Amino acid sequence: MPLHLGLILPNYGDGLEAERLAACALAAEESGFDSGWVTDHLVVPDEHAPIYGSIAEALVSLGFLAGRTQRLRLGVSALIVPVRNPLIALKQLTTLDFLSGGRVVTAVAAGWMEGEFRTLGAPFEHRGRLLDEWLDLAEAAFAQMPGRVRWQGQLLSLDGWLAPALERKPELWVAGVSRATVRRAAKTGVWHPVALAPEELRALAEGFDGRTVLRISAYFADEPKSGEDERGRHAVEGPPEWIAERLREYRAAGCDGFVVNLGHDAPDLEERARRFGAEVTPLL
Repeated sequence: MPLHLGLILPNYGDGLEAERLAACALAAEESGFDSGWVTDHLVVPDEHAPIYGSIAEALVSLGFLAGRTQRLRLGVSALIVPVRNPLIALKQLTTLDFLSGGRVVTAVAAGWMEGEFRTLGAPFEHRGRLLDEWLDLAEAAFAQMPGRVRWQGQLLSLDGWLAPALERKPELWVAGVSRATVRRAAKTGVWHPVALAPEELRALAEGFDGRTVLRISAYFADEPKSGEDERGRHAVEGPPEWIAERLREYRAAGCDGFVVNLGHDAPDLEERARRFGAEVTPLL
């Protein structure tokens, strides 16, 4: 299967502007990226406001971007299903699939920010079980649509009409860096880890036989550096050849693709997207 390349788009942070968000998606589309990704949080507590306090809601952002792009697949890295009404989230994804011409692909996660769950009245302690059931429900719904969908679980159930028909079954990835998320990814066949080093990824993926698409920050610099992202996690930083070499190491460790953050909040992201497409992608 060909290498998948996605770009993190600026739907959060101080650089959030509607036209900049659209321009970056268009730059990704024109530079050969397969997909563009927004980040998900809803209402965060004070301690997380410096990073996630200013954020455009993820699924609404995808609807906006679907109208501004033609080819680019659009996703959320990662949609926190348990913090939402899970059935509404399912309806939103199927509607986005229909309206975008089948371009929706999304990673899903159980979530980690307990204060956000508390603010929204969502069940933090049951989030893993709820996501497991939602993945099964989504697969059943995709298979039964359009029409009456029936599914029964312990935490979720559905008996109702879901239409219109899907343009293309939304591809679901499972995000996270725990054994539980790798096991959960076996349901969908795609694991979406974040910011792991190659040796960590190889160890955690042992026994997983699906696709692995890593989210990682990659920053251009004149000299190779030991990089970190905005949350202090592992990142790749250096000249284009250095970045490509590091990503090839990930490929050797089992990666089938990358969703790269090229500095979503810094100016000139469009230029960096084009540079990545011209100088890094050919080396992969």
